[in-house]
Amino acid sequence: MRKALIGTYASLLLLGTVILFNSCSKKHDAEPPLVITPTVHPIPYSVMVYYITPNDKTFNPNYYKAARSSIQNVQNWYKTQLGKTFVLNPVIIDTFTSSHNASWFSSFNGDSISGTGSLYAYYNTFYELQQWLGEKFDTTHLTYFAFVAADFPDETKPKGLAAEGLNDLIGLSGQFPGSWMGADAHALSHAFGLPEPPTESSNGVMSLGWPNYPNCVFTQDEKSYLISLPFLQ
Repeated sequence: MRKALIGTYASLLLLGTVILFNSCSKKHDAEPPLVITPTVHPIPYSVMVYYITPNDKTFNPNYYKAARSSIQNVQNWYKTQLGKTFVLNPVIIDTFTSSHNASWFSSFNGDSISGTGSLYAYYNTFYELQQWLGEKFDTTHLTYFAFVAADFPDETKPKGLAAEGLNDLIGLSGQFPGSWMGADAHALSHAFGLPEPPTESSNGVMSLGWPNYPNCVFTQDEKSYLISLPFLQ
């Protein structure tokens, strides 16, 4: 009887080890290592997306994954709205560590960097990309979207660049990312050249409707403009 019990315990231990191994394997399969291969030659008329980490912050893989998921979601939403959508590069989101700290992005750093208006974060991010990319920075053949792990509000103006700050990254990483994806869709549409609409509407993504994403729309004039762009394919 004792030998039988020992054999039973051994069998249960072996079964438990197999289950634990399979559980660990499945968990490992669900979380592959994050590999980011920088884009060397961007696709012409594509959207170049960056996750920028200020030099007083550490790279947050959850923010990176959330931003990547959002831009892909917006890409699909564009397709449902327009029948066409924008192109992303194979890595989807490039990343680099800024030479500046987080507060630099929301500060006035001189007219030549921060502009003469109040959109400091937008112009500072624009400058940062210019410095990082050098002669490769090209707003004619590329549209840029920068997620920056620095505390500043959505500051995007037509056209060339969409800039989103830390609140957006936190929201995208949270339990209910929908409205934050709407903010990204709104910002990217500005980067493509859409202005704020002259008349507000409750369901317009460029108006009051973006918090209800994906249940928001472009107006017919906005659709006509976007479809005419070489960025929409």
